[in-house]
Amino acid sequence: MLAKYRLLFLRSSLGKDVLWDILRECHFGCTLDPDNKVQVSEYNVGVMILNKLGIFSEDTGRDVIKALANVSPKETE
Repeated sequence: MLAKYRLLFLRSSLGKDVLWDILRECHFGCTLDPDNKVQVSEYNVGVMILNKLGIFSEDTGRDVIKALANVSPKETE
């Protein structure tokens, strides 16, 4: 299943765009209201997808932090 998820979401720019849209809908990277069970459940779906992609696993923690640390916002004029 890991290979199928990676093929679907990570092998093309279209798949990455769809994954990013799903993660935004799942509140990924946002502060959650712990009392909002729907929001927390949606977030958990996003994390589950990242787990199925192999991105969040026991062996990838340092790589994930390194990748996130290398992201910087684009400067606007």
